[in-house]
Amino acid sequence: MIFSSLMNNWGPFVLFMVALVVSTLFVLLGAIPVLLVRNLIHKRPAWTGVGVWLFYPLVATLIIAGFVGSFLYAGSKGIDEYTTVKWMNILIITAFVFGYAMKKFWPLRTKWTFWAALGVLIVVHFAILSRLHWEQASYFWLLVVVGVPELALVFFLLGVTFDPQGSLTE
Repeated sequence: MIFSSLMNNWGPFVLFMVALVVSTLFVLLGAIPVLLVRNLIHKRPAWTGVGVWLFYPLVATLIIAGFVGSFLYAGSKGIDEYTTVKWMNILIITAFVFGYAMKKFWPLRTKWTFWAALGVLIVVHFAILSRLHWEQASYFWLLVVVGVPELALVFFLLGVTFDPQGSLTE
């Protein structure tokens, strides 16, 4: 009775966010004492690294909320699950491939040519992956089947164009 009245008043996304925030707080309640004890054992100041430990659950909470929120919103607008999950998979692969590419070629961040090349690769990435027809919407191995070879290709193309230490290849 109470759950159904909350569901009518708040909606599924707000209920999910409440559960996500509560679970994040439970994780932090366990993680911060572990960090404090670890710092004391290694004879570091007690609060060293607490900001980072607080930052990671916050970022994870926002990412999860974004994906679940978009999934619930798409469902409320009548967009089929296949399309929603397909685009979520594409976004996850994009974050994986181009996140690692930016990490490896980070010394090039001040060069506009690096960002132009990365932008072209991202456009090609979306153009190709949006055209693929997947047999199953929840294709879990897509990151391995598509992401890892694409990561190798992006590393190769950026490696041919740029030196990972921060200069153009001659």
